[in-house]
Amino acid sequence: MKRLSLLSLLLLPGLAAGATDEGKLAFDKACAGCHTITPQSQSSGKTATAAKAAPAKQRGRSIDLGPLIPKRTPEQLRTWIAGPTQVNPKTSCDTRLVRVDDRDLLLNHLALSIHPPPPSREELLRQQFQQDLATRRAHQQRKANDPSRRSQGKK
Repeated sequence: MKRLSLLSLLLLPGLAAGATDEGKLAFDKACAGCHTITPQSQSSGKTATAAKAAPAKQRGRSIDLGPLIPKRTPEQLRTWIAGPTQVNPKTSCDTRLVRVDDRDLLLNHLALSIHPPPPSREELLRQQFQQDLATRRAHQQRKANDPSRRSQGKK
């Protein structure tokens, strides 16, 4: 019995990844023609790249959902996906390609996509190396500028 529960725990991340992939497929099929998703930072609600998004008119038909998704409840998003023209009759959004079974997968994909991915191990190590190098250089600079060492001079 313990082995079975352990096996099921090991399989859960794979199942979650598969569900995310299916949600991305649903997004790509029905939404990606007109929409993009820019990850948002957790603290400020601004884009993770800290760049200001261009207005929708400058980007053509590509409307960024990144800033909009956190402002809506899952129920509001679910209602929009089920019938966008019922929420806003003037919209040109067409979600008929999203099957009823895929709506929750699409919602999960939207929720996960707005958060920036964590930095890779390589990126974390690179950042740590840069910090250590800057600290070492600052220490060497302070040592070189120390007045007690300058007065000794060369012999």
